[in-house]
Amino acid sequence: MKNEAKTRPEAVIHPPVDVAEQEHGVTLAMEMPGAKADAISVVVEEDTLTITAPQADRPGGARFLHQETSRGVYRRDFRLSPDLAREGLAADYRLGVLTVHIPKAAHSIPRRIEVATE
Repeated sequence: MKNEAKTRPEAVIHPPVDVAEQEHGVTLAMEMPGAKADAISVVVEEDTLTITAPQADRPGGARFLHQETSRGVYRRDFRLSPDLAREGLAADYRLGVLTVHIPKAAHSIPRRIEVATE
């Protein structure tokens, strides 16, 4: 009997993410190896940030003898705090890591109030 590997169906992959807060915003760093930059989607709808990207195709013609890695679509959804702006997001993809910067809303950035004197 021939040993034939079964291919796994495509699945939703929840990639690991680091979330860091700075003075003027929040930065997400998400590992998405194998994604193509032009296929990554970063969408804000109301109070939800959705990030999706299909994994790049593997070289054609390969027959797997053993497969442990998942194939599918990267997807993460984040509920945005009212203290974060819905405009002005910036995204950058390098070396398999997507970095998204979300600025704080103007009302949530601390500001110094000058005290008037006579």
